[in-house]
Amino acid sequence: MSKRKLSDQQKRRVQQKRQTDDIKSDSLLLTGLVITNFGKRLLVESESGALFNCAVRQHLGKLVAGDRVLWQTDVEAGTGVVSEVLTRHSELSRPGFRGQTRMVAANIDVIGIVAAVEPGIHPDMIDRYLVAAAQLNIPAAIIINKIDLVPDDETWESIAELLLPYEELGLDLIPVSSQLEDGLEELEAFLNNQTSVLVGPSGAGKSSLINTLIPDIDIRVGALSDATGLGTHTTTNSILYHLAKGGNIIDSPGVRLFSPTPCDLTELESYYPDFRPFLGQCKFHNCTHTNEPDCAIRQAVENGDIAESRYHSFQRLMTEFKR
Repeated sequence: MSKRKLSDQQKRRVQQKRQTDDIKSDSLLLTGLVITNFGKRLLVESESGALFNCAVRQHLGKLVAGDRVLWQTDVEAGTGVVSEVLTRHSELSRPGFRGQTRMVAANIDVIGIVAAVEPGIHPDMIDRYLVAAAQLNIPAAIIINKIDLVPDDETWESIAELLLPYEELGLDLIPVSSQLEDGLEELEAFLNNQTSVLVGPSGAGKSSLINTLIPDIDIRVGALSDATGLGTHTTTNSILYHLAKGGNIIDSPGVRLFSPTPCDLTELESYYPDFRPFLGQCKFHNCTHTNEPDCAIRQAVENGDIAESRYHSFQRLMTEFKR
């Protein structure tokens, strides 16, 4: 049987009904905060602080901890549907599988780069996150974790020498120990009343620091596990926690090698503030600071005005971005 065509009047009624339904639907939308994602679902916190296991409209793409969303809820079932993501003022991502970008956290105000005494402090890792912070125009601090494992003054001096280039850049260096509960006041002052994300390699102790900062963390993790139905929670995806003194902190998964968003040579140079006094002084305007003659950057490295570790991390990133 052929499909019956609607009259103009019927079309108007259908359109009016759709508009009415849209208005009703919009009136039921609530604002919420994404605590974590798991599989194809989100854990959303309502304005009252309740947690809801939510589905996500397909067109929204990947949402992460820190995202602000509009959603509808079934209070009795404790579930909901996220229908819109609000505009992000910042988003941190990292390379995923097969060249894809993987979101880590959204709407962050500060980045805490966790570098641990064990398994070791690596300037290349620090520089990569500093470039990412500069790309987002977000302040960063270096958190020197597990200082209780420093065996003697000589080791302290070696660590201080390693971190001297960052001190000279005016970056905040925060030595901490969750075991000794040392340096936590300084760390809390940096994190206070902001949304922060802790980043760094696996084994750096990010989760241990958060456990120390949040006394009732076991209760909160239990609530997350119950809400997601996944049992004991591990940091395979970023998770947002509220700090007792105000603000939020996002625990991100450790990665073996982080890489910031690829950019061209001129942009990358701008993310190394210790290079700035010497930029434009090379013999060639398109100098890559690799093997060109009369390179002001390499001369600054030889003179000790730029740390060798910083120069080498710059070269490694430049090589990666050319691939």
